[in-house]
Amino acid sequence: MGLLNTQGEELARLIQQGLARAGMKDVTALSVQPSGGRRLVLRHGSSLHRVQVHPVGRNPRTPEEEPGWLPLLVNSGFDDTTVERLAQADASFLDERGNAHLSLDGRTVLFARADKPGRIGMHAKSASLEAQAKRAPGALALNRASHRVAFALLANPDLAASPVRTLAAAARASIGTVHNTLAQLTDAGLLLDGRLHDPGRLLDAWAESYRRLAVRPLSSRTLYAADDRWSDTVRAEAQDVVLLGGIAAAAVLDDQVRATDGIVYAATLGPAVTLLRLTADPTPFRVEVRERFWGDGLPASRLNLVPSVLIYGDLLRDGDSRSVQVATNLRRNDAHLRTLG
Repeated sequence: MGLLNTQGEELARLIQQGLARAGMKDVTALSVQPSGGRRLVLRHGSSLHRVQVHPVGRNPRTPEEEPGWLPLLVNSGFDDTTVERLAQADASFLDERGNAHLSLDGRTVLFARADKPGRIGMHAKSASLEAQAKRAPGALALNRASHRVAFALLANPDLAASPVRTLAAAARASIGTVHNTLAQLTDAGLLLDGRLHDPGRLLDAWAESYRRLAVRPLSSRTLYAADDRWSDTVRAEAQDVVLLGGIAAAAVLDDQVRATDGIVYAATLGPAVTLLRLTADPTPFRVEVRERFWGDGLPASRLNLVPSVLIYGDLLRDGDSRSVQVATNLRRNDAHLRTLG
């Protein structure tokens, strides 16, 4: 196929053509060192970005990034699962179906998905492709890593003016991820002079990204508590090792909400299973144990609850009308969420 086997000037032309069909018409692919084969330069606005093109299989691992060179994965056609996984990992890729994701300087400038597999080839039609493209500047596209940084900032806005290492520790993210996320927020007009600007818009973007991200519990089996006092046990005995989230946490903050099942967060599965005596024997009290993905320094409304930003996100992830209404009430009544707007 063209992208897989071509090098030099012809490869640059095909990549230029593929990006244009995916709705990215303000990027120019330039071939440099044609004899070098797959090393190109992409021009985006006034910036130049050096790209190493990697032909890969359908389920690729992102290659190690060579100093100064951005990996661009190419294939005749990625399946939907691979497209989603690569985009969440902030990997740049392009295929001949029209799927594309381009991240430059840690900022997503293109994410387009082919409508249907259709006929494989660079000239395959995709009627809704350009409408599906989501681009910056101004647009905010959070992947799994930058999503953690945004969460830390929303839970503790003072971190915006803190040293980068402090924010990285709170988000459990790399220094590079923090720098890239801060640049993305600045470009989107959400971070100005070390302070969050329009944090309500960032909360909306974070919650929408959280709704789409795959979240896997720490246990592959469904776990249950023995009785309805399990959430009281978390609040009384967890000592910040197991934290209450989701609808059960909302019930603590709102006397009108009732919950029998719910979510807890812990660094590992064992403490939650031991504390709550969770088993695989079905009861009306299902408890999902999720990984605590953030570090210290993020305040919560009550002891042994997750930050209210995460409670809000958990409720919106549920998606049912009751949870959405509880989320709406929480955003209106919780003191911290009110300060975000």
